[in-house]
Amino acid sequence: MKSIEMNYFPNIIKKLTANSTLEGIRFKRISDCITEMNAGESSLVANIVMPYSGMGIFYFGVPKKELMSMDNLPKSMLVMKQICFFKLNYCLNGRVEVFMRGKGKYAFLEEGMVAFDRNDAKTILSFSKENYRGFGLYFNFDIMSEEERMILSSFGITKEKSEMLIDRDETCFVGNASSEFKSIVDSIVTSIDDRSLDMEFARIQVTRLLYLLLNDDVIPLRQSEYTTAGQRRLAAEAEKMILENTGVHLTAEDIALKLNCSAPTLKKYFRKVYGVPMYTFLQDVRMKKAGEYLKDTKRPIADIAYEAGYLNQSKFCSLFKKTYGVTPSEYRRLNS
Repeated sequence: MKSIEMNYFPNIIKKLTANSTLEGIRFKRISDCITEMNAGESSLVANIVMPYSGMGIFYFGVPKKELMSMDNLPKSMLVMKQICFFKLNYCLNGRVEVFMRGKGKYAFLEEGMVAFDRNDAKTILSFSKENYRGFGLYFNFDIMSEEERMILSSFGITKEKSEMLIDRDETCFVGNASSEFKSIVDSIVTSIDDRSLDMEFARIQVTRLLYLLLNDDVIPLRQSEYTTAGQRRLAAEAEKMILENTGVHLTAEDIALKLNCSAPTLKKYFRKVYGVPMYTFLQDVRMKKAGEYLKDTKRPIADIAYEAGYLNQSKFCSLFKKTYGVTPSEYRRLNS
């Protein structure tokens, strides 16, 4: 297959849409086949490779919490609404919430998990933790060449099979990747990081990935692993109470009583939604608050410990060092 300049991502976008300027998005060629994209007012930065004329690898990072859906895109990325494509997202690090609007249920992608959907407003991605790192594969069979479609079809990779996989769960297929799937993603990511990726290797590896995806290699989530809107709302109310009372010793039992549910149920839903136990979440919030006080004020460490909910200063200092790697006084000195 010939190497073609039309596989340069900005050229593809300009060809497919009326937006010829791609206002706000900045591109930089960093190798013969890797393009860096900075999405302007969005915090997303991606390395992009186009192994086929209608397919893009997106290796990206989102450094802060951010909501991304087709009806809530930053201005610089509105051009993406004009393009229909299949979208595979694989979590490398961090956590992303997937909301399937049509069914009113949620899933949470963590390391080694896959989501596969169409590019439409029925699925909303919310990056609920800082420093998310992901691998994406976005593609449209209709804009590939006949030769490219034939190559993929010979491996059973077709538009029809892609639609069938998504339709199994109406709007989005979510599951856990196998060790082989993870290994292929790692090989692509490593070669992008060290700039050794070549187009032939990229084509082989994405073809392997799609073959695995469409042939039941990714284990789908059980219904019990999804979260309903009601369960998520309960967890969110618990989070609000924790954030409003960081200096108060609130137990899961105290919060559950106020929310008219049992403590075990609340703990279960909270962990599903936020990825950590309630106690760990509270401790992380307290340590973050203490770190801000140490940087921004000259208040005594004992007062900061008390404000963060710790009557025992020694325990506070021990937990702070475990979190930040240095004592509170060292942290203040390093950040003054």
